[in-house]
This record gives sequence, structure tokens and C-alpha cells, in this order.
Amino acid sequence: MTKGLLIVALLVATIGQAIAQNAEEFKPYGRMEGRIYTDFSADVVGDGDEKAFELKRAYFGYRYQITPEWRAHVRVDVGGSEFVIEDVLAQYVFFKTAALYYEKDHWFAAFGLHDTYQFKVQEGLWGKRYILPSMLDRQKFDFSADIGASAQYRTDNFSVDVALFNGEGYKQLQQDDAFRGSVGLTGWFLDKKLIGRIYVDQSSADVHLSSYTGFVGLDLDKFTFGAEYTHQNNYTYVDGHNRDAYSFFTQYNITPRIGLWARIDGMVSEFDFKEPLTDDNINYIASWRRKDGEDIFAGVEYVVVPKRINTSLNYQHHRSDEASPVNSGKIFFNVEVRF
Repeated sequence: MTKGLLIVALLVATIGQAIAQNAEEFKPYGRMEGRIYTDFSADVVGDGDEKAFELKRAYFGYRYQITPEWRAHVRVDVGGSEFVIEDVLAQYVFFKTAALYYEKDHWFAAFGLHDTYQFKVQEGLWGKRYILPSMLDRQKFDFSADIGASAQYRTDNFSVDVALFNGEGYKQLQQDDAFRGSVGLTGWFLDKKLIGRIYVDQSSADVHLSSYTGFVGLDLDKFTFGAEYTHQNNYTYVDGHNRDAYSFFTQYNITPRIGLWARIDGMVSEFDFKEPLTDDNINYIASWRRKDGEDIFAGVEYVVVPKRINTSLNYQHHRSDEASPVNSGKIFFNVEVRF
């Protein structure tokens, strides 16, 4: 009995010493990161006659690993294609990430300003954020980042994510006491060649904004394909403005550095405003008919430096959903730099 207790005590002491040594051996470390999205575009279809160089995005951040499980991440987003001052496009600067993360075994959690989950899987397979955001991001079905708390439970073939965010995005502070909660399920099948995901979110505001998304993707050696569909009720908390949207994208890699890609996005708005319609309602519907419709994108991608410099020459076309549809199209040359 005494000998057994001594052996157990020796094992406990040995394990404790090993854990202490590992804790002592770990040294916090950090690294800087950056990313640049820039392009040149020219109108070739429609009434437009614009030609311009543009800085779409520039990210600069710092990651710091505090312990093996805890890390902090700060990232600044600089852009110039959405912010308008006195009718002129201007650069803006926002915090895109400012959060604390925990990761151990199957668990991952975040608190603060960090990425949302609605379209992370789709963007991962799409892989061309420097050319186009995912359809849901591009059409503003959700924010790419928001302030709140989230958690994931992940295995090799399955993950579930839950989140509670302010619902205001990363460009605005909280303006009310409403929150936006979400639940998502993702599965990987056939040696992770097939991906499936479903996602639901809802706001606690008086006008309930809610979204329902389904996605299926195929990831092979030279070929990728993705298809998604989303229905959203009460877009931007406008009671009666519901939207349906879909996206199909694909890429075929001719060589490890050259790929051909194409994508089709479509969106239709449904309006259930109370009768009679006001002038504001009529103008609102007309403005969205111009945004609704179908978008077709196609191009070639060339990887200059793997995982560092990507380029793409492509064509982007929009056909509106108006009674008399309007077509417009641009040629783009996009460049991404990572460091």
C-alpha cells in the first residue's frame, strides 16, 4: 500500500513538474500583419465613363500570443470606396478587430470587436476577397465584424458556432439595447472535399431582422464550387422589406499559379408595406429595384508570389431588376499584397 502511494505521488510530482516546465518554457510573442487591396477599373458597358485607380482596403494589425490558449488581436481597416464627405469619396479609418481570443482543444471563443460567422466559410472557399467580398457581405446581409461575444465547438468534421453581437457593425457604436444573436452548423464530408453549412440569426429589436442561410461547397485539387441561398426579413430594420439572394461561384486552376474563375450573384427584394404607399415608400422601392437584379463576374487570376501577391484581370456586369432593366459593366485589374 505504501509503495503504491509512493508511486502515485511520484507520478503526480513528475506530471506537475512537466506542466510547470512547459509553462515556464512558453514565452509570449507577437507579430505584425498587413494586407492591401487595390485596383484599376474602367466602364465598358452602360452610360458610365469612369476610369480610376482605387484603394479598396488596407489592413494593418498585430497579434500577441499571451499564453498557449489566450491571444489578443488588433487590426485597423483603411478604405476609400464607401465613405463620402461633401459628395466626395474619402478615406476612412476604423478598428476592424480589437478582441481577446481563447483557443484550446475543440473550443474557440472571442470577446470584443471581431469577425462574425455568417459568411466566413463561404469566403474561405471563395478565396478572392481582394476582388469581391462574398455575396452576403457585398449585399450587406450582415457585417463582416461586430462587437460582442462568440464561441465555437470544432472537431475534424463538424463545428457549431453561437454569437451575440450589438448588431451595429464595426463602423458604428451601439445605438440601442437590441442585440443580434446567431447559430450556425458546419460539416465537412468526403475527406473535407464537400462542405455544408446552415446559419440563422435574429435581432431583438422591435422590428425583428432575421436571416436564414444555406451553403454547399466542393473543394477539389484543381476545382472549387460553391452555392448559397439566403432569405432575410426586415432588412436594415425596415418593416416589410424582405430579400432573397443567391450566389454560385467556381474556379479551375490551370496551373498552381493560374486559375479561371466565374461567379453569379442574384438578389430580389419583396416589399410588404401597408397601403396606401407613401412617396417615401415609392422612392425607396424604386431605389432598390436598381440595386436588385443579377451580377455576373468572370476573370483570370495569377499568383505572383504564393500567399503574398495575387492579381486578377476580370469583368463585372450588373443587370438591374427595374421594369426597364439597365445594364452596366466594368473591366477590373485587382491586386492583393499580404505581409
